[in-house]
Amino acid sequence: MLSDLVVRNATPLDIDFIVETIIEADKSGTTICSMCNILIISETEYRKILTEILFKEDVEGQEFSLSGFLIAEFRGESIGALGSWVEAASGVPSHLLLSTLLLHYIGREKIPLILANFRLTKELSFKRDERTVQLEYGYVKKEFRRKGVYTKLMIESIKKNYLPDHSVSKAQGICFKKNIPSLNSAVKLGFHEVESKISENEQLKKIFPYNEKVLVEMNQQRLKEVSNL
Repeated sequence: MLSDLVVRNATPLDIDFIVETIIEADKSGTTICSMCNILIISETEYRKILTEILFKEDVEGQEFSLSGFLIAEFRGESIGALGSWVEAASGVPSHLLLSTLLLHYIGREKIPLILANFRLTKELSFKRDERTVQLEYGYVKKEFRRKGVYTKLMIESIKKNYLPDHSVSKAQGICFKKNIPSLNSAVKLGFHEVESKISENEQLKKIFPYNEKVLVEMNQQRLKEVSNL
């Protein structure tokens, strides 16, 4: 663990780094940005949309909320970030909040094709349980990996969202099976793999960097232990 590491809430000054985090996490070590493929836009266009959403639309309870991100900072440099929220805390599922936000920024003529792409991706989708801590879009700069940064971000994200009244039942995370660093870090902290999905759909392979995703979970007892670290 880096001795001078600081984890803090994101601010508007961090938006560029959060955009980078979202895109790099999506790519999972490849050059394929699945959300660009789903939305049928270039990476440049996607970066612009993400910047506008993060700056103007702080809708809590979904992936692209500025207030949901924590920043790992080392000697004044942002070196990592992780997003989190409590699923359906407002009564509305995160996928509905997210799709509503995204479609607001997309040309109407593309919407039928985009909706078709979203339906296609359901082959590799998992149900996010209500009242669970969700961890999504984590990234650490390459030169700072294997130094405990991502683990620290997970711990602080759980602390941020965990409620001692037991209303939060567990934590969940979704990643590609081949994203070994993220998956291993989660398992070491106390997550366990509960479900895996693989698809041989050739259309889907053109959208995602990999064709297998896993759902990992942390139970309430371990959540309580991590919240006290």
